[in-house]
Amino acid sequence: MKISIGVFCLLYFKMMTAQEYGIQWVLGDKESVLDFRNDTLKNYPIVPIMQMFLTSANICDSSGNLLYYTNGIYIAGKNGVALADGDSLSPCDYSNQLRCCGLNIPQATLFLPKPGDTSRFYLIHFSNDTDNGNLPGNLYFTEIHDSGSGIIERKNVVFGKGIFRQGGVTACKHANGRDWWVVMGLHNSNEYFTYLFTPDSIIGPIVQGIGPIYYGPFDLPYSKFSQDGSKYVTSCYSGPILVMDFDRCSGEFSKPTVMYNQDSGAVVEFSPNGRFVYATNAINLTQFDLTLPNPQHDSITLYQADSNDIAEMRMLQVAPNGKLYASCFNGGYYFIHAVNYPDLKGDSAGFVDTAFTTLTINSINFPNMINYNLGPLYGSGCDTIYTGIGTSVSTENNLLRIMPNPADKYVYVEMGLQGKYEFDLINDVGQVIDKKETRQVDNFDIHALANGFYLLTVIDETSSQKVATRKLVVQH
Repeated sequence: MKISIGVFCLLYFKMMTAQEYGIQWVLGDKESVLDFRNDTLKNYPIVPIMQMFLTSANICDSSGNLLYYTNGIYIAGKNGVALADGDSLSPCDYSNQLRCCGLNIPQATLFLPKPGDTSRFYLIHFSNDTDNGNLPGNLYFTEIHDSGSGIIERKNVVFGKGIFRQGGVTACKHANGRDWWVVMGLHNSNEYFTYLFTPDSIIGPIVQGIGPIYYGPFDLPYSKFSQDGSKYVTSCYSGPILVMDFDRCSGEFSKPTVMYNQDSGAVVEFSPNGRFVYATNAINLTQFDLTLPNPQHDSITLYQADSNDIAEMRMLQVAPNGKLYASCFNGGYYFIHAVNYPDLKGDSAGFVDTAFTTLTINSINFPNMINYNLGPLYGSGCDTIYTGIGTSVSTENNLLRIMPNPADKYVYVEMGLQGKYEFDLINDVGQVIDKKETRQVDNFDIHALANGFYLLTVIDETSSQKVATRKLVVQH
């Protein structure tokens, strides 16, 4: 067993580090950095210090060198110095009040490599700018050009509006292996807003109501995708655990499953293989097996705090070395916890209390990380990005994708080649009932359309020629 586990961890590590965007984690207070390169876990400090609390994110370059990190108030470079014009993120009274210490919102920032451009990065971010400073109302992105020192090219650009849950932003690769799905839940609602970040546009939101309603006032969520992107989990300290299937082509959720962690909400994370969901409400660590008919009934408690425990749990996150780590809930301690073999069941998972010593006492949170290495979903029908090399106009019809098809609420449309297009949605009597102008991708809201057959026609606006037509089936 030791040999097989060692081989698994080595293979998993090599798979996870193909691109090393998440290979280092910056912690707060004294700027302790957890470095997972070379299949080891190391500590080293960064100066000057960026104060952090619950809001944290960082990104490395594709070789694993630390590039940028943030506390939700400003962005610092690899030398620890704030980027020029990298401050005043998510402007509002709440942000101004916390300029000294960083935002107090879980998963309120997330770095993404810009699709199709290896020299630029997005920071997704928000703050409590509505409801008297209690809830987010605007989703922003800030674009950074990685020119050595980092240049802010666009800042505080609003791409989403709503009354959102107080945290929990996460992302997953589109099935083409290039674009990004970004997901955010709404407050006092069971609706989720999903946005698609492409090389030249942001599409959405795709709005979907599914699963239970998470009510306030303590709607502090944590949300994660499984490493393969096929599942999504979310929960908070005042609600259930929700697990759903995710379609990387269409951005839609399905098959909601609700569980409870000892009758309370929880911070959640998947095991690397996606079989298990781990959950903690500070004083316990529970493992749910998603392959069982009733994951909650057959759940296993790996850890239960008693009066002698000094470092309760806050955030759970899978690391590039294939292990699962838990930060300290109450701060003030130089420890994090570990699950050494999170793909194994029960005690075989190897939970270790206060397993690793950090350089910072403020180990309450980890930077918001995702699987940056997820590739195309081969065989999905939307797994290819066409470059246009050797492709003529006459073959462009084969490059038009409609997903899903049949469709119920929204339909995602993509041309394999970038250009200047008009997408026309046509009913059965030949009327154009909706149209979009785009360079490559867009989506149609089809909630109100009657069941039946429709046509999606693509016109190349440069030549005024029809270059593609597909049949769309609307089925509610």
